[in-house]
Amino acid sequence: MIDQATLPLFPSLLPAPGRPDPGAEALRRRAGVEYLDLLVRDVLNRNDQERLPFDWTINPYRGCELGCTYCYARYTHGFFDLADPEDFERKIFVKRRAAEKLRQRLRKSDLRGQSIALGTATDPYQPAEKHYGITRALLEVLTEAEDLTLALTTKSPLVLRDLDLLVELDRRHAVTVAVTLTTVDGQLARSLERQAPDPAARLRTIERLAEAGLRVVVNCMPVMPGLNDSTARLAPLFERALAAGAADIHASALFLRPATRAVFFGWLEREQPALLSLYRRLYQRGDYLGAAARDELLANYRRLRLEHGLPRALPGRA
Repeated sequence: MIDQATLPLFPSLLPAPGRPDPGAEALRRRAGVEYLDLLVRDVLNRNDQERLPFDWTINPYRGCELGCTYCYARYTHGFFDLADPEDFERKIFVKRRAAEKLRQRLRKSDLRGQSIALGTATDPYQPAEKHYGITRALLEVLTEAEDLTLALTTKSPLVLRDLDLLVELDRRHAVTVAVTLTTVDGQLARSLERQAPDPAARLRTIERLAEAGLRVVVNCMPVMPGLNDSTARLAPLFERALAAGAADIHASALFLRPATRAVFFGWLEREQPALLSLYRRLYQRGDYLGAAARDELLANYRRLRLEHGLPRALPGRA
């Protein structure tokens, strides 16, 4: 399954190359969010890193409206000279020709036996999807292919709109849906993930997907010191996710690139000031936790995996 913590190490896993259409007006505006047309040459991004469990990535949108304080991908808007980290959730780039580009690529390339991950940098079922339907159009194109391994990551119950397609795709390919769930505490989730669906809605989504026969996993990503790393926080997540039908639970430690650090530390100052000194100490030397601090952070998660009979995590991963 996708380990989000590894993605920034490999530029090839970021959203496919593209540029805003310089002659286009904003496609649409809604409640402080601006939607912009993004011209793309190819919607598929190649992964050449053997340690990651997929060959290709697709991100139907660039930017994400969910406004999660910890989102690692905020810095990618800097490639468009958008320096404000919050532009990542205010300016959403829409790859309107993504399905057309994917169909062209599949006609030229035989990808049978290979794996494609959707949603490695932005949520493919964020609110923009209700209007533009880019993700559904991509899934429809994938029904024309055979023998792929598909992984899709989301926080949104909107994925259930495409349940028919996902079941059909699972007949032709091998499909896994990963639902990101960092906590089952609704109040904490609303604070951390400002516009994301609440945990109860995500648990119901897991249940519906599993009942349809799809393989569903939970991404507890990221695990954050003093916020969702304790047994008191993680044990209910394990119990409720597995009861809903999740086949596995994956985790990775929080990392803070500069754009994300600005947003996350601002959130800490407002919402969790008692944790500020801890985070300043843990992340004073860089974006990532040291190995010892990371092992300590994930110790409760690893113990709960064993208690619930889940397989031991692969080397190099939580």
